[in-house]
Amino acid sequence: MNKSHYTIVLLSISALFYSCATDRSIAQRIASFENITADEQPCFVQKNDGTIQYFSTLKLVKSVFGTPHLLADGDIRINSTDIRAYQDRDHYAVSQKVFIAGRFSKVADQALPGFGIRVIKGKLNVYTKKFYNGERPVNEYFLQSGENGDIKLYSPELMNELVRSDEAAFNFFNKKTEKATETERLLAAAVLFNTGQLVSKN
Repeated sequence: MNKSHYTIVLLSISALFYSCATDRSIAQRIASFENITADEQPCFVQKNDGTIQYFSTLKLVKSVFGTPHLLADGDIRINSTDIRAYQDRDHYAVSQKVFIAGRFSKVADQALPGFGIRVIKGKLNVYTKKFYNGERPVNEYFLQSGENGDIKLYSPELMNELVRSDEAAFNFFNKKTEKATETERLLAAAVLFNTGQLVSKN
């Protein structure tokens, strides 16, 4: 995530917890930064064998009558079964095949079916993947320590384990209030853990 994206995320976090001039809910405010974390780098796919192939463009194609897939450079079709991760202009996404636990999903919203989007990047990476709960698609969260750590299903216990070394992030995550849901505390604490601050001074 580049410096401008960090600024947007941090300002959104700041608004989340320090603004009293708006009646929008915390959930609405946090949605403004959940998907602003893709790197400004070339589009690519990581194949199942680990090799990486770069493209000028990479687009998610969804159709009522067809299987969701990626379209690279305007005419190269890439199926979800052929890759384990990809980066387009909006997201870095990883296949549920490499996640530890979690529900199996076929939902295609902002990513290929069964792919989780990285919403926070740093020492602690946070991913979200949608699954159908019987009534509607809902988010499921995953945590990863560092770039090469296992991507594990979120739980409060796992979050505490991963941020225990940072007293501010640990205390922030465990400070329960009526104004912030558990998911909102998770995302804000992850940003605090990665950056050391809630408010950007840049």
